[in-house]
Amino acid sequence: MPKRYKLRGASLDAIREKALTQYGPQARIVAAEKVINPGIVGLFAAARFEATVEVGQAAGIAPAALASGPAAPPASTGKTAANPVAGHDLQGPAIAALLERADAAEREMHRPDPVSTASPDFAGLLQQLGKELEAAPAVHPPLEPPLPPSDASNEKVPAPLEGNGNVILLLGLGDDALGPALEMSIAAGGSDVRTAGELTAFGHLHVSGRQSAMAARAQAVLTGQNVVVAYGLGKASDIQEQAHAIAGLSADQVWVVADARRKAGDTAAWVRALQTLLSTEPVGVSALAVIGASETASPETVDGLGIPVGWVDGKPARRTSLGKVH
Repeated sequence: MPKRYKLRGASLDAIREKALTQYGPQARIVAAEKVINPGIVGLFAAARFEATVEVGQAAGIAPAALASGPAAPPASTGKTAANPVAGHDLQGPAIAALLERADAAEREMHRPDPVSTASPDFAGLLQQLGKELEAAPAVHPPLEPPLPPSDASNEKVPAPLEGNGNVILLLGLGDDALGPALEMSIAAGGSDVRTAGELTAFGHLHVSGRQSAMAARAQAVLTGQNVVVAYGLGKASDIQEQAHAIAGLSADQVWVVADARRKAGDTAAWVRALQTLLSTEPVGVSALAVIGASETASPETVDGLGIPVGWVDGKPARRTSLGKVH
């Protein structure tokens, strides 16, 4: 009864020669298949052939060939192979046609689109090769040169707290704190804006102490908002009396509101006095909100306060100091 075996090779011709060597002239190819490995993005693509070889009864093999000694047995069968007969051709008309079709497919496969090192995708291809083959580290594009020291800043620009139930406190002379408080509320999509200290405003509840601050916080948690408190310090000479009341509000974030149009020395005097008073309380200044920056030729004078800028004329600041380019 004929037996069938699987052989692999780079081409059908190679399989045909292997069949002659291992199984002798009784072997014939009855089926063949091309197996294509596409590689990675067309790179390292390869193909091989797998063929089914049918071998007839061993009685058809010449005794002289068997007497010449056994050949190396194929790994999959353990059979003793006969010596090949020179010049024997396994190809019938069907196998010849199959070879022609396979060769045509092989020629087509060997014409892939070229992979150019100048293409934008080449770096990505190398990265993919590094991940899949672990042959080399990924190639990364060069980093942009760093900015000059005068323009670079490692400080993060402060911003109003997000979330709900936070108390954000803005401290300013007169009614300076009310404008930035309303602007921060609008930017956040709506906050509970209240007043405190010497400042009152129509339509806004007034926070008069610790208990009302706690009630405002609890209400904000229920409504999914933050509480923004515009605190009026009154005049610069009134600041001495405000430190304890400010600490009693237990704010989560404290801003100082400075008017860039005022004299730099006057602003520095009351801000430093305020910071000195608050240094004895469990509260500190986190950021500076600047108003009037676009209405003066020297808004950078507020940089001398040493507080990072987070808000300028109704909008979040882009850098922690105004410098010369606001």
